[in-house]
Amino acid sequence: MKSWVSKLLASLRPAVMPASVSGDASEPAPALQSLPGERVGISGTVIAKVELPGGFGASRELLLRMREVTIEPGGFLPMHSHADRPAVAYVLQGRMTEYLEGQDEPVVVEAGQAYSTHRRPHALLNRGSVPVVFLEVDLF
Repeated sequence: MKSWVSKLLASLRPAVMPASVSGDASEPAPALQSLPGERVGISGTVIAKVELPGGFGASRELLLRMREVTIEPGGFLPMHSHADRPAVAYVLQGRMTEYLEGQDEPVVVEAGQAYSTHRRPHALLNRGSVPVVFLEVDLF
């Protein structure tokens, strides 16, 4: 991967903070194991997409797509992987707790912050009172 791309992707995650110091709620974030095993309160709309030509080292044709995703208050997106479809996202509204596989403490991502996900499964929870809305661009 080109060095400027690596630097850009690495710069996306530092804005997030551990849920325990974020002021996200008066109670600690719930343990991942206590959360539902299915999607709750999640909706998404594809805003734009483009078919990528063969190549890019993929064994299949890919789409580059942009989606607007909403997580309603109390909504949860269970642990899932972007191993074969890296994604970057920008939070437009709200604050969500992100659980990362292999990391003991979840982190909080809020409006005005971006994050990336690839190779490391994650789950998302809206503990707030307003919907979380983010734009996600991924390969699909």
